[in-house]
Amino acid sequence: MIHLKPRRFGAGLAVGLLAATSALAQDAALGEAVQPLSVVYYAADMGPEFEQSARALADEWQKLGVTLQLVPVQFSTFVSQFVVGGQLEDIGVFTVGADPDRVDPAYWVHDIAACGQRRNGSKWCDEEYTALATAQRAMINPDERLEAVHELQEMLVEEMPFFPVINRTYGIIYNSDKWESVTSPEPVAAHESLVDPWLSARPLTDDRWLDWAYFEDVSTYNPLAEEGAVGWVRYIFDTFAKNNAAGETVPWAAESWTWVDDRTVEVKLRDGMTFHDGEAVTADDAVFTIQNVIAWQPPAMSARIGNLEGAEKVDDLTFRVQLKEPDAAFETTVLTFLFLLPEHVWAEAPENAVEWDIVAAGKVVGSGPFKFKTWRVNEVHELEAYPTHFNPPQYDGLRRLALGQADAIRAALLDGTGDIATTVLPVATMNDLAMQNDHLEFIEVPSHSTMFVWLNNEKAPFDDRAFRMALRTASNKQRVVIEGWQGFGIPAAEGQVPRVLGRWHNGELEQIEFDVEAARAILEEAGYGWDSRGALHYPPG
Repeated sequence: MIHLKPRRFGAGLAVGLLAATSALAQDAALGEAVQPLSVVYYAADMGPEFEQSARALADEWQKLGVTLQLVPVQFSTFVSQFVVGGQLEDIGVFTVGADPDRVDPAYWVHDIAACGQRRNGSKWCDEEYTALATAQRAMINPDERLEAVHELQEMLVEEMPFFPVINRTYGIIYNSDKWESVTSPEPVAAHESLVDPWLSARPLTDDRWLDWAYFEDVSTYNPLAEEGAVGWVRYIFDTFAKNNAAGETVPWAAESWTWVDDRTVEVKLRDGMTFHDGEAVTADDAVFTIQNVIAWQPPAMSARIGNLEGAEKVDDLTFRVQLKEPDAAFETTVLTFLFLLPEHVWAEAPENAVEWDIVAAGKVVGSGPFKFKTWRVNEVHELEAYPTHFNPPQYDGLRRLALGQADAIRAALLDGTGDIATTVLPVATMNDLAMQNDHLEFIEVPSHSTMFVWLNNEKAPFDDRAFRMALRTASNKQRVVIEGWQGFGIPAAEGQVPRVLGRWHNGELEQIEFDVEAARAILEEAGYGWDSRGALHYPPG
């Protein structure tokens, strides 16, 4: 834990008894002192950028007279405790990934900001905002929905319960002596569930296993429960659709789908699909999956399944999904998220299917382009290619090396142990390595991934809009880009929807300039004050 004490900002030296007496009188007129605040952020298992970013932000924030405690937290713990666990104490500095389904605005305006949502880690709750955020999902008219999404950004900026700092640039670095056709997924990160680069890569040597130098973020292979490595698990369990690099939702396990009415979607599966044990994939499996997901209500899936009413079979390859309410984001966020479970396997699941250890039970059976081979925790995952899949990889298997630290990933790329890296290793380091080593190639991937500052809106001082606005005004986004990300990122615009999402981003929002003096003025106008040591105090009373 790193402690940063408040800086005395613009204060002179107290000289003599008169000055001391004046200081005592000044202190007596203040309210209670603002207690030290914790700043949690991703630990080094996600790379050094997060501590450097947290330090850059905190260095400016302490000029407001607050004492800060910087606390690194391992990635999976951060997700379980703060992103979905509701345990944020004060301030969180972290990124949300450039997941494919997040090209739709529902995640940005609803999932992380509406009252009671599992991923609303800032614990902000505004009923008017939530009503509109919920309603926009049912707005089938795109112009009407666009207007609502823009209004939601205005509402959030007005209250500033949390705010974006930067939009990340990702990178891919790979061994070009061993691999070709490693394609960019821009504007999405190299997420495991994508075609690019994982299913496009081709081997140039007899070594036909792609070794991914990464870290351990898999907690289970049960797709009902996994929250960190969602895409990895969905390489085993096919989804009905995928979002491609162009931001389009395209067929995957589903050959097609048709809206029967605004609450009913008819889905037709691809003919000839089989599970990894050879059993045919049918509409019975799809209906079984959807009906049981509704019954089991897995917490990890709550943001995507809440609007599902049920499913019914039409014929061997066709089924219908019924929704409780119209959902404009259904194709982009639900069809790409829901997976196929084999009924003949999961009919034997224990009563609490969400906690079923399918690895120990030998039941990791999906229909995806890869099938499970082995998992040695904190060491390696191995997925074999499933050659009869409709879109199989052009190599024999994908090996995920749980190296964990940037130095270990760098060493693996240099000695040939690792073939590809996509995160943990700073993007600037990827670029440097590729420039210095002929066998390595670098791809820069601009994205909608966003670093946010989350504030615990349920407690002081964060329940005060003036304090939140002051903290935002004292946030130096450009410094974070330079010091935290070595230039591989851009300062985020105001509003929770990233600029790269085009028309969904409200470009009319007034931008807030970094200005510590202005931030202190906001606090002073709201009644805050500073004692003779420069520490911030609440308004009197």
